[in-house]
Amino acid sequence: MALVYDLVALILLHILSLYYLRTKVTVTMFIFHLLTLLILSSTIPIGESRVQPDNCKSEKLREIILETAAIYPHQYSYQARYMKQQAEERFGNWWSAVIISEKGGYGMSAVYDQYQNTSCEITIYDVFYWLGRTS
Repeated sequence: MALVYDLVALILLHILSLYYLRTKVTVTMFIFHLLTLLILSSTIPIGESRVQPDNCKSEKLREIILETAAIYPHQYSYQARYMKQQAEERFGNWWSAVIISEKGGYGMSAVYDQYQNTSCEITIYDVFYWLGRTS
């Protein structure tokens, strides 16, 4: 990540030096512009991951959630139905899917057992996904 910030700073420095050479700006104004841009560029999150750390010990359940989010983007009722269907086809009965976004939740949930890796919670952007075994 630090490499990205350094690259951005070098690009900004190059742009500023070209600007300085073309407009005959005073050295103090050049330094002021340089410092302003460096401060602004250091506060901008570049390459920030929009997938937050998850509570998902099962890679197979994580794959189902990510696959579903890619197949049905922003169609939460279809996503919930597809996730439940895929989990039941691959691992047997009694699976539920819950998707909560700004618009509301879809699916259902009851009990989940984190000790047997039978659940997965992932937040992608501002949407919370939960896939777990229910009884």
